[in-house]
Amino acid sequence: MNYFTYFTEIEEEFIRRRGSHLLVSPLDWSLIEAWKQRGIPLHIVLRGIGQSFEAHDKRMAQTRRGRKVNTLFYCRQEVEACYEDYLESRVGATAEAATGEAPTSQTGEDGAFFEFERVRDYLVQQMAAFARRREEEPPESPARELLTRAIGRVEALLGELQAARLVSYEALEADLTRVEEALMTGLRAELPPPTLEEWEREGRQQLKPYRETMKPEIYQQTLDNYLIRRLREHFRLPRLSLFYLGL
Repeated sequence: MNYFTYFTEIEEEFIRRRGSHLLVSPLDWSLIEAWKQRGIPLHIVLRGIGQSFEAHDKRMAQTRRGRKVNTLFYCRQEVEACYEDYLESRVGATAEAATGEAPTSQTGEDGAFFEFERVRDYLVQQMAAFARRREEEPPESPARELLTRAIGRVEALLGELQAARLVSYEALEADLTRVEEALMTGLRAELPPPTLEEWEREGRQQLKPYRETMKPEIYQQTLDNYLIRRLREHFRLPRLSLFYLGL
């Protein structure tokens, strides 16, 4: 990954999660520079940003008030915590890799368990499908660039999965969800407005019989999910979520 990509991926993820455009300040860029110099992997920084905003959004939903996150420094502590977890997960991994042992699995709170080899093979297969789809796009198309970024992020997760001593599939699922969300947001922005408007009309028409019985936030989330599904069908993209493993 080149120097420029590291900065732009972090900046774009911060802007996407914030929900409105805000130029990253020179001070924020210096923080990114420090992360880069310390060798903090991109996917670890993105994980920390995602977890920071998830916690922030949860607090805002509970209190029904709060301020926008205006600086990347808000995410600093979570990035540091994710990096510490990342380093701890790799303790002893080199020796285990030399013996050919697979990483130890950690189950989530619901007891869900996935075999390491199945998860690895599943993600490799999905990335192959993404790569085939990417080759159908023109060389300079935004969709091709977005697919390239998504593939790079999942490949980084695969590298961590292979090198880790312990594997938390709950954390991996959250990372994969963030990759999908970033990809869908980017692809949606590239759609011709008439196409998106048509899909929205279709979704609203299908939800019309149920709208009066749905809470506004549930209605909007259902409509958004419909648009994402149409977007995924339009670009013929497979899912990344581990819930689709083996289906």
